[in-house]
This record gives sequence, structure tokens and C-alpha cells, in this order.
Amino acid sequence: MPSENQKATMNRPFSIRGLSALEVMIIVAAIAVIGLITFPGTTLLLEKYRLKTTETSLLKSLEMAKMEAQARSSTVVVCPSSNGNSCRRDNDWSYGWVVFSDGNGNGTVQDIELIHASGAPNARIRIFAEGATQSRAAFTSTGLVSHGDSLTGQFRICLNDSSADPRILEVEADGWIRLVPPVDASCDNG
Repeated sequence: MPSENQKATMNRPFSIRGLSALEVMIIVAAIAVIGLITFPGTTLLLEKYRLKTTETSLLKSLEMAKMEAQARSSTVVVCPSSNGNSCRRDNDWSYGWVVFSDGNGNGTVQDIELIHASGAPNARIRIFAEGATQSRAAFTSTGLVSHGDSLTGQFRICLNDSSADPRILEVEADGWIRLVPPVDASCDNG
């Protein structure tokens, strides 16, 4: 026989368990508002991270080349590469780069000379090089090797279709490598 509490529960009209349609709509709207506020900030943060990661990787490769040139008392080269074992001839650094000791001075990577290979950064990253680093950055024990009339070089690291400022690495004639502010720097062209 049912107790008094059970009888009272059975006599109650049907109660709805769960959320009403209005409550579900309010929750969905709140999630949408949070997403709209958060997503643009997250996108910009991710873009800055991609640029910073590429900048750091290129900087480490350049510093490695400079230190190896001093340690070996030989020319060490960093050049654009898409396969990790030869230099590209189109000066496009966006596919990666290699660091190699060019002790024989022929400007080509040989297995025994290869020091480090960096693969392509994110597909949206573009790297533009100018001056003494346009086709390669070659270091001796005294610093950067000039190229033509250029004693210094510069790398501009850009993210396609982004409002993020480019990252700019400058390589001085004495081999100093530094990040410079992107004053009037643009990613519109190479």
C-alpha cells in the first residue's frame, strides 16, 4: 500500500522535467554571444603565435649559423630550401631553410656539410628577405657576408590575410641579429 507521500506525488499534475524551449534558447544565445566576443581575440592571438613561432625558428637558425661560423672558422650559410638538402633559387624563404657549412666555398649543400634543416612554417606564412639576406645569409667568423652593395639584411615575416603586424628580423654586417619594430612595414608585397 502506498504511503501518504507517494499518494500526494501520484495525484500531482504531470510535471515537466528538463529545460523549457525558452531556457534552451537563452542558453544558446548566451553561448553565441560568448563565442562572438571570444573568437576574434582568439584568432588574433593564434596569428601572433604563428608569426612568433616562425620568427623564433628563423632567429635560432641564424644564430646557429653565426656561432658555427665562429667555431669552425669557416663560412656557414642559411638559405631558403623546400627539401631540406638544397637551396632554392627563387629566394622564397616561405618553404623552409637549411643551415650548412660551406667550407669548400661552392655554395651548395652536401650531406657532410648539412648542420640543420627547418621545414616550412604555417602555409599562410610568407617570408620576404632583402639586402644581404635576400638569397642567403652567409656568416664568417667576423659576421655577415655582404651581398652586392648590401652589408645588412632583413627578413619580414608576414601572415597572409591578417591584420597582424609583420615580424622583422634585421641582420647587421657584424652578425648581430635583432627584432625591429614594424614601423611602416607592410605585408602587401614582397
